[in-house]
Amino acid sequence: FTAGASFFFLYPSTFNLLEVAAVTKPQLHLWETGVTRISRHPQLVGQALWSCAHLLWLGTPFTAETMALLVAHHLFAAWNGDRRLAAKHGAAFEYVKARTSIVPFAAILEGRQQLPADYWTEWVRLPYAVIAVGCGGAYLAHPLMQGAAAWVQNAGYSPGGILG
Repeated sequence: FTAGASFFFLYPSTFNLLEVAAVTKPQLHLWETGVTRISRHPQLVGQALWSCAHLLWLGTPFTAETMALLVAHHLFAAWNGDRRLAAKHGAAFEYVKARTSIVPFAAILEGRQQLPADYWTEWVRLPYAVIAVGCGGAYLAHPLMQGAAAWVQNAGYSPGGILG
């Protein structure tokens, strides 16, 4: 569940797919609704959730190191992103920063944000439906993926796995 939930934080930046540099010049959006109301850096939160879920599942030292590095990368990106936005947009970004939080729900609990009565409408978007269907499909397909991996290894197509 945690890994699936992480994708609701990981991919909000893909909502403006028409803002691809080759198609249209990307615009800066300093909004504080939807997932940004919960966390100013949703990809950091999503990566941390995803990493925790996989670390709990696999529990190997390699997984711990890999997940720590992924989360550290996102922590740096959050810090650097805030620094760059503050330098470029000054007071406009500082206003949004003061009303949002990196820690999920902290701005809401501290009274800097409020969930409107119709907050759920901020989440009714096609990308979230695609994420929900994709996560559900991937979850249901795990037995097939595991079976295929076992078949490949047992059939000798990949002796010892990818590192073997």
